[in-house]
Amino acid sequence: MVEVLIIMCRRFLPLVLVFLFGSGFRPAGLKSTGGLPADSYSRIDAYARTTPDNQARSIASLADYLTTPARTDMDKVRVIYAWMVSHIRYDIEAVNNRGSQRYYSELEYANRVLRQRKGLCTGYALLFNHLLKRAGVQALSIRGYARTEDKEAGQPVRAIDHEWNAVNIEGEWYLLDLAWAVTTAPTGQTSNDFYFLTPPEQFISQHFPTDPRWQLLPQPLSKTAFDRFPKLYDPYFQMGFGPDFPHDGQLRVQGQAELTLQNDRPLEYLCTVSRFGQSKGAEVPVAVSHTGSSQQLRIAVPNKGWSTMHVFARPRGNDRVKKYDCIASFSVYNG
Repeated sequence: MVEVLIIMCRRFLPLVLVFLFGSGFRPAGLKSTGGLPADSYSRIDAYARTTPDNQARSIASLADYLTTPARTDMDKVRVIYAWMVSHIRYDIEAVNNRGSQRYYSELEYANRVLRQRKGLCTGYALLFNHLLKRAGVQALSIRGYARTEDKEAGQPVRAIDHEWNAVNIEGEWYLLDLAWAVTTAPTGQTSNDFYFLTPPEQFISQHFPTDPRWQLLPQPLSKTAFDRFPKLYDPYFQMGFGPDFPHDGQLRVQGQAELTLQNDRPLEYLCTVSRFGQSKGAEVPVAVSHTGSSQQLRIAVPNKGWSTMHVFARPRGNDRVKKYDCIASFSVYNG
């Protein structure tokens, strides 16, 4: 008997943007590292996690302690990231209490986050900036739109409600999102490292900066194009789907949806359809055919009107328990 385990889409916590070692670490490469193996920074991460509390009483003392063994700017970025995702929790209580997050200066707010060990996306971004500034590495906060909910698949994202970081490592800019790294962490882990130095062509799928320069793409996309995207989840990229993801997240169908995905790996799929914007739905039939690296999915859509369709995938195998991860959701109108 085969058991099927569906890993539902990791729903992002609401993101609120408030405006008011002996010989040292081993050198790290400078390639974008979305989906990096967990052991690639094991020594750095262990050092950060075990930082004594008395070294974290100020931005200066914490930055100095964390980066003393660092050999490269990449080491500095990673050790500060590792400390923050293991010591700063996402402030759920503050999501509906914007007044508690007012601040008079960026430095004042960064110090508050350090002192309280909790913050929202702006707090993560600002503390990260100031720790790196002390360490001599340039980092910036990037404001913009973020697609956080299934109901936004293929729909305009209307609010500038998120903040993340760009960091300059030896003359090249990279993107990362500490708040999402924390709020989408798998059970039992402190962070989801997909959001550490995520490749720009993947980052743009769910993040749209107000300043197009910070897309870090050769040809920046328009907000209109961004608004048409589906809601993608990090397993989409971690399973080997290319950056040429489906750009139309709103599908109009007559009883059956058709998708073409690009992946060289042998995969199994499972699909569900739910009431519009909801994550839990009923499993529906899906037929899969292959043409080279193209995988064509034909998905039954029984519900009339608007609904949300989730696509799950897993590497093909003979496991007794089949674990599927959510890779994307689409807004579907069955007329």
